[in-house]
Amino acid sequence: MRITHTFTRTHVHISFADPYLTCGRCHGRCHGWVDAWHDPQQCGCDDSGWELLPCGHQAEATGVCPSWGPVDGCTCLQTFGSVPHGQPGTD
Repeated sequence: MRITHTFTRTHVHISFADPYLTCGRCHGRCHGWVDAWHDPQQCGCDDSGWELLPCGHQAEATGVCPSWGPVDGCTCLQTFGSVPHGQPGTD
């Protein structure tokens, strides 16, 4: 969780555990990886509902790593012999 402050509000962003997520609407074309979500209703921004960050779309987060797990992380190289996706923070 990270907290950001503006002149009028405190925003809470909930980070995803899986770093290999893209926006189901733009599939990473706009901003690359999706790393958190923000619920504008909680901080009083507006009443439009939660949004993915950093793209801002109201869509599902789509996993692009078929072997990611919370314990071992990405095991694509060991499981499939290759990595069918990029690395978060480098694309």
